[in-house]
Amino acid sequence: MNNYRDPNYISNFFSPIPDNRLSGNTPLRQTQLILLRLLRIFDGICRKNNLRYWLDSGTLLGAVRHGGFIPWDDDVDVVMPLDDFRKFKNLPDDEFPKDVFLQTEKTDIDFICPWAKLRDRFSYIEEAEGPYPYSQAASIDIFPVVFITDAQHKSRNWFGFLPPYNQKPERIVKHLHLKSKVRIIVQGNIQRLFILLLKIPFIMKFFEKKYSKGDKEWEKMPPIRWNKRYKDEDIFPLSTIIFEGVEFSCPANPHNYLTNLYGDYMTLPPPEKRCSDHAVVALFPIGPNPHFSALKWSDYYDEDGKLKNT
Repeated sequence: MNNYRDPNYISNFFSPIPDNRLSGNTPLRQTQLILLRLLRIFDGICRKNNLRYWLDSGTLLGAVRHGGFIPWDDDVDVVMPLDDFRKFKNLPDDEFPKDVFLQTEKTDIDFICPWAKLRDRFSYIEEAEGPYPYSQAASIDIFPVVFITDAQHKSRNWFGFLPPYNQKPERIVKHLHLKSKVRIIVQGNIQRLFILLLKIPFIMKFFEKKYSKGDKEWEKMPPIRWNKRYKDEDIFPLSTIIFEGVEFSCPANPHNYLTNLYGDYMTLPPPEKRCSDHAVVALFPIGPNPHFSALKWSDYYDEDGKLKNT
C-alpha cells in the first residue's frame, strides 16, 4: 500500500484537469464539480488504456434528462465489463493523479465492497450511519458487469463466487453487524468447497451444462445485489453523450437502457422525492477528511482556490 502522506509520493501531483470546486455556489454544486473532475480523469485513463465503460443509473439519466447532474444528485455511477474493470484496478499508480485515490479492497483494508471508487483526496461526506473506517471522500462508483445466461442470473447470489469469476466474499471487519459476519463465513466455506468440487471433470461439465441455458444479458457482477439486466444490443457498440458539457461513453440505446431501469424516466419525481438516495448529513468539499489517504486543502490551494507553488 502506498504511503499517501509521504511527500515523495506527491510527485507529478496535479492532473491537467483543473480543480474548480470553489466556483460552485453551494456545497452540493461544489461536490458535483469534484465528481465531474473525477469522471473526466477516469475517462482519460480509460481512453489511454483502451478500457470500456459507460455512464450508468442516475448519471446516465442526468445526461439524458438534464444534460448533466440531476440537480439534487451527489454521486456518479459508471460500469465496466469485468475484464476491463480488473485491468483498471491493476493499473500502475503513476496512471492516476496523486490528488485522487483509487479505493479497492487492496488499497483500503476497511473497504469491502466488490466494486471500486475513484475518490477525491480533499473532501469529506458525512453520512447518517457513519463515520466509517474507510475513506468517505466524494467519489465515483465503478461497478463491474458480466454477460451471463438466465440460468446464471437465477443463481446470482452464489454464481459470482464460483469459477471463472471467483469473487471473494467480503472480509470481516469491525463495523459489520453480526448477521453479516455470519453470512460471510458461510459464503467463504461454501466457496472453498465448490472450488474443490469443480476441479472434478464430471461435476464441472454438469455445472457448465446447467448454467449455459437461456439468453445472455449484461448485469452487475454478482454478488452485487442489483439485478437489472440489459440486452447486448442496447449497450454495444458504445456511443457518447454530453454530460456537463463534456463527452463521455454511454450505451448504444440510452432510451431502452433507462426505460428498463426506471420506466418513465423523463418525468420528474414529486418535489418531496427530489433528494439524494444516500443518507448524507453534510458535504465538506474541502474537508477536513480524517482518512489516511486524505490531503489538506490549504496545503495546496489558497483561499480563492488557486494552486499554490508546490
